Amino acid sequence: MDDTGRCCGTGALAVQRAGAGQWPVVREVRLRALTDAPWAFGSTPAREEGLDDGTWRHRVEDGDWFLAWSAGRAVGVVALAPVDAGSRAGERDLVSMWVEPDHRGGGAATALVEAACARAAAGGAAAVGLWVVDGNPRARRFYERLGFRLTGQRKPLPRSPDVGEERLRRAAAPG
Repeated sequence: MDDTGRCCGTGALAVQRAGAGQWPVVREVRLRALTDAPWAFGSTPAREEGLDDGTWRHRVEDGDWFLAWSAGRAVGVVALAPVDAGSRAGERDLVSMWVEPDHRGGGAATALVEAACARAAAGGAAAVGLWVVDGNPRARRFYERLGFRLTGQRKPLPRSPDVGEERLRRAAAPG
């Protein structure tokens, strides 16, 4: 990753940190994610569709969003979110992770996670955490392959309290 936050992939795949002007692309990919796998996220398509342009612009300008590109098209997204300083100081959360079904298993997800973790480490974070919804063993296995480990923390999914999530974390920098 270079000092602009961009990370170039190999071959037809590239991952880059979304620039301020790319908020419409981030919104479009995020809405595709929520439509494709609504059960996997804490938000809903209706909630995010209802956000105005200014909110989306602010999310991208003030956040760390990454897009995976293939053949000039955004095919994946992930974001870093701050966490409660009191409970997990020095940690960032990986959120909104999604890769288009046709690009799963081709390296886009790994490139997105590694770019986000590198950004977290460059910003001083020692660890990166995430929540995986119950009933998504593929995601859990994927994160475990990348070094994430169960923390023992569980909570209800915000949009559906009868469904649980479990927390995983790993060091931000490879090691």
